[in-house]
Amino acid sequence: MKLYHQLVVFVLFVTVVPLVVGMAIISAGESRLRQRLVESRRLEVAALSAGMQQWLREQLDRIARSLGMLDLKDLDTRELEGVVRIVYKSSEAVTQVAMLDGDGRPVAGPVFIEHPEKYPEYAFRVPVASEDSKLFLAKLPLDLARRSSHGSMVVGLARLCSKGVAVVPVVVPYRKEGASYLVAVELSLAELQRRVEQVAAARQWVAWVADGNGRYVVHSDESLLLKSAPGDGAVTVEAGGRRVFFRGDSLVALAGIETVGWTVGLVQQSSEALSQIRSNRAAALSLTGVMVLGLLIAGAVFTRRIAGRLTALEKGAAALGRGELTARVPVRGSDEIASLARSFNEMATQLEAARQELEQWNRQLEQKVQERTRELEIAHRRLLETSKLAAIGQLGAGVAHEINNPMVGILGNVQLMMLKNDSMDGPARMELLRKVEAAARRCREIVQNLLRFSEQDVEAEHARINLEKVLRDAYSLTAQQLEQLGIEVLWELEPGLEVMGDHRQLMRVFLNIIMNARTAMKDSGGRLTIRAGRQGDSIRVELIDTGKGMQPEVLDRVFEPFFTTKDVWTNTGLGLSVAYRIIADHGGNIEAESEPDKGSRFIVTLPVIREGERA
Repeated sequence: MKLYHQLVVFVLFVTVVPLVVGMAIISAGESRLRQRLVESRRLEVAALSAGMQQWLREQLDRIARSLGMLDLKDLDTRELEGVVRIVYKSSEAVTQVAMLDGDGRPVAGPVFIEHPEKYPEYAFRVPVASEDSKLFLAKLPLDLARRSSHGSMVVGLARLCSKGVAVVPVVVPYRKEGASYLVAVELSLAELQRRVEQVAAARQWVAWVADGNGRYVVHSDESLLLKSAPGDGAVTVEAGGRRVFFRGDSLVALAGIETVGWTVGLVQQSSEALSQIRSNRAAALSLTGVMVLGLLIAGAVFTRRIAGRLTALEKGAAALGRGELTARVPVRGSDEIASLARSFNEMATQLEAARQELEQWNRQLEQKVQERTRELEIAHRRLLETSKLAAIGQLGAGVAHEINNPMVGILGNVQLMMLKNDSMDGPARMELLRKVEAAARRCREIVQNLLRFSEQDVEAEHARINLEKVLRDAYSLTAQQLEQLGIEVLWELEPGLEVMGDHRQLMRVFLNIIMNARTAMKDSGGRLTIRAGRQGDSIRVELIDTGKGMQPEVLDRVFEPFFTTKDVWTNTGLGLSVAYRIIADHGGNIEAESEPDKGSRFIVTLPVIREGERA
């Protein structure tokens, strides 16, 4: 027999036997669980029935006690009306009370409240309409009551009142010392309705109470109230009896209410009821799986007959896994193991050839990568040189353009002095010399600003400084000009703000921003708000003006060197560029926000001083 056939027979054996055993275990377990489930529902419906019976007995006892304390002999109509009211007050479940003579004619009442919400002591009573009162008197079980003894309770058929609440009439015969009356009381079943709805909501069951005629007097589905139960199964039991049974897809539990001959019912879907059985079935199947696993382990003994040949395959695979692609497995026989050995050897041969080809490709790829790397390094160096030259060219163009104008002024004035040397008097010559001096100062200022922008400030001294003092020092240098222009300054500074930095450099930054704000508001005045406070791990400074604002294309270039929109010839366009470099040297950031005709906002962010940080 081939190995395939041997394994088929073995697998069939080790699976069929555990399945048979497992199914037997499952069947026995399900039977026991069904018994426990039936007993559990029997106890639950009995508890619900006992609670309802106790409630009904309490209501009837209250009525009986209220009548037992009274002597109705020789009472006139007004006094009988008082007796009726006493009975009405005996229980909140009472909705109507009337007193009838021995022939069933009303002599007092009926007493009821149409709007109980108007009376706090009767707020929980069921409202009774006038038509309810007529139905109450018409539905009384008078024939049975006339034949009943003194003090007995005769329960009639339940009905729905105008408020949709089930009510049931009860007649108590009173025959004592020559007085013969029938005391009629209507009880609300709202409390029983609340109990079945509570059970149904908590357990997702159907709960109900049926009278002796099989009508639902209480039901968790209020649309079925006073409807007859389906005829395909019993819904009543004898007084005090209990039944639990499966009907279709449902598990039904019944228990009788001995006091009135009613039946309490609980209905649970069998799929829900048997959920525990199904979970136990899954556990049993798991146990069966464990048994199958055990049998498979036992089957390992069977495989020892072919272990020698499989060991050779295992060693060959291990050698192949270590990279020994020259390893081969001996081939013996013509069965599946021999075929596997031949396939293994062919695979090893193909892998060896593939590895040699990959090694060749790796060598070629490594050579190409080295060549590309050298080419990229050369290109990178060329790009850096090109960028440097472009930057130097741009800077030189700016310097040449800016210095050229004052130099033209210097040369022009000097040449003019030379041409007019003989005819020019002292004051005119001094005026020309002053122009020459101003132009020369302009050249020196441009060169100094350019040096400050392009070089580090070797004189910078970083120390713990008070940010408020820096801001106020910067403001003091231009305070008089701001006041003359009618610019209002608002201060919103959080106290105790300190940063690590150079007082003079930071003052230069804020002075440049304040001067820009002054220029933006010089024509119409406005308001400058200087705000500072902590924000996380940073200190945020905002300088907000209400000036003319900036166009988007101007805002994008505001920090570029030599870019300016001011029409004063002394402005070089380096102020905000220098400010940007200073803030960057302090480990911070500077941003600008602006809209035309809505003012500008400059935001400076500086790091807070960390614990243990020193200058």
